[in-house]
Amino acid sequence: MRGRKPKPTTVRALEGNPGHRPLNTHEPQLAAPTVDFDTPPAELFEDDRGAAEWRRLAPKLRTARQITDADRGALLALCQQWSRYQEATAKVQTLGMVVRTPSGYPIISPYLSIANKALQACTKLWAELGLTPSSRSRVTLVGQAEPDEFDAFLKKPLHLVK
Repeated sequence: MRGRKPKPTTVRALEGNPGHRPLNTHEPQLAAPTVDFDTPPAELFEDDRGAAEWRRLAPKLRTARQITDADRGALLALCQQWSRYQEATAKVQTLGMVVRTPSGYPIISPYLSIANKALQACTKLWAELGLTPSSRSRVTLVGQAEPDEFDAFLKKPLHLVK
């Protein structure tokens, strides 16, 4: 698909549907994940760096209502790529950016290529999940609970009658 990524229907409705095109009333509404979502998935149990990134990001995304259970795969891929980037960067720092082949010729470290590709994947996934400043500026919180009449009643000061 060419052009800009489409905005979610709820965002278009909040903006007043400036293009006046018909809104998609059949767009799926996914439930927010529970607190259990904060626990790293089984795929990250042997990946300490990836699990640490999951524990750092999952609660933030969940409480900001920027993620659903359907987005689990994107967050998992992000954590795995971030782990790969960190591991490859550590190898580059240890071995250097240029290494020698068995025959003695200098070549660019293969870990540098791995780190660059992992960082490219992270950059795309950060934007998809609203984790960069520019992508966050495009995110609008929807579905915030409006205070009901009972909440307003409870917050009113109590006047005692004599």
